[in-house]
Amino acid sequence: MPTARAAPVVAPSREQLLLEAMRSVSVTFRGWLAEVLPARGMGMAQFWTLSDIAEHGPMNAAHLATYRCVTPPTVSVVVDELVRSGWVERRRSEDDRRMVVLSMTPGGRKLIAELWSHVAQKMVDATRDVPQRDLEVTSRVLSTFSARGRADLVVAAGGSA
Repeated sequence: MPTARAAPVVAPSREQLLLEAMRSVSVTFRGWLAEVLPARGMGMAQFWTLSDIAEHGPMNAAHLATYRCVTPPTVSVVVDELVRSGWVERRRSEDDRRMVVLSMTPGGRKLIAELWSHVAQKMVDATRDVPQRDLEVTSRVLSTFSARGRADLVVAAGGSA
């Protein structure tokens, strides 16, 4: 009796490997945040907006909307929620009194530090058995990926890389 041949194993493409890895990390990351955001009365949009202000410093709503890849009205709604919660404040620019600048309050800085600390601890726990050299390679790959992706975003927003 003839035996059935197994189908040849096809290695995933570079695109498939990267997309699956990023999808998987994104799902895990959202799960870690979902453990702590609701207790703070915060959703993902508020978290990422607060994170962007923390990372890039005070900025106006138009700049934030471009960076977040959303419309100014969307940013306005999210910022209103952050202001009401006491995590962000609006103030007039010292350089151009017509411009309103968004900045973090001390409570906002404390909150975002706590949230990122939670994520960092989850990452450390999840990679406890991964050799240091593998983490270093992963970090270099992700840093390259991020830097090139951000340069593309800057160019798309009308700046220069």
